[in-house]
Amino acid sequence: MTTATATGTPEQKRPLDLTIFGVLFLISAPMELGSILSTGWNYPVKFFGVELAGLARTIWLGAHPLFHLVMGYGFLKQYRWVIYLTCFYAADAMTSAVVRFYLQGYGFWRTVFLVAIPPFVIYVIARRRYFVR
Repeated sequence: MTTATATGTPEQKRPLDLTIFGVLFLISAPMELGSILSTGWNYPVKFFGVELAGLARTIWLGAHPLFHLVMGYGFLKQYRWVIYLTCFYAADAMTSAVVRFYLQGYGFWRTVFLVAIPPFVIYVIARRRYFVR
């Protein structure tokens, strides 16, 4: 999976799966922003399971689409730091989903998050050798 550059040095080719993840995160950023704006910034948000209010909620809500953009860019450019950002963001989402599942019971999207996030993070960690920058 290497190609030669103009200087003759081998360059790692970006795997298709990382490209797909990057594009999906870039696409999800405006969708996330749209759902936040459609609720008038009253979208319920938790940070590691703790419900936020006031300025903290507004800042964290604004950070969500930004995280999606940054993660998409990181996946496309294969930056190593995107692995850590993915783990942080997934830990936040998992903690919040578990707390809400415990307090409010079954919910379709909570269950989807609980089932989908761990394999995604394991997969990204398993592919860490492709994050070369």
